[in-house]
Amino acid sequence: MRIKLIGCDVFARVLYRLAADSPHTVDLEILPMLAHDEPDQLREDLQEAIDRSSKNDVTYDKVVLAYGLCGNAVKDLKCHVPMIIPRVHDCCALYMGSREEFLRVFGDRLSTRWCTSGYHERCGDYWATTFTPSQKPNHNFPDYKQLVEKHGEENAKYVWDMLHPPIESQEAVYIQMDGFEYGNTKEQFTAETIKRDCAVETEIGNMEWFDKLVNGPWDSKDFLELAPGHVVVPVYDMDEVFVGRPASM
Repeated sequence: MRIKLIGCDVFARVLYRLAADSPHTVDLEILPMLAHDEPDQLREDLQEAIDRSSKNDVTYDKVVLAYGLCGNAVKDLKCHVPMIIPRVHDCCALYMGSREEFLRVFGDRLSTRWCTSGYHERCGDYWATTFTPSQKPNHNFPDYKQLVEKHGEENAKYVWDMLHPPIESQEAVYIQMDGFEYGNTKEQFTAETIKRDCAVETEIGNMEWFDKLVNGPWDSKDFLELAPGHVVVPVYDMDEVFVGRPASM
């Protein structure tokens, strides 16, 4: 089977290794990490990458996305061949290896700060750019601009504050991916976390979901297989996350 694998660069080391060892022929395209406050731009980039997979001399059996819902970035995506997408809201669940492990650790604290070696490596100043105490409204955020247009400035700010409450948790989770711990990432994250009076908890990640993502089998419990002529439609629960529906609906 020949696969076009499109993934976020926070997964780069994991995806390169799995692609190298896969029984399938995997052509890998890594996209730069984008903040979840720019889902419209990420959606455009993903659709362009998907479309590029049909514009060369290679015929792919499947396109596989190493992305989750990612702030609605996969909403309305479509593909010319069957496309595989893991049923996750973001990359945290993939790192944990299963929905059950993700819910065990994060089920009752979904806003908890967390980090992996890949995130720390690719995000630069991790604490400053990823987990500020609260996300202030910014007129450059597409979602915030839509709120202003629909409700006016004052109401938009109120709605935004309700949707982005301050992160008050005094704990953080480091997901340790054995085999991918390079340098002193864990130590740096721990030191920065302690500076902010937060406790650090370490959880051991798992490659199982990544392995299935690249190599299959793509069971319907953990993956959406989007048929050609269909688009991705979010349902926002913790099980399906999104479904595929005919583009005309």
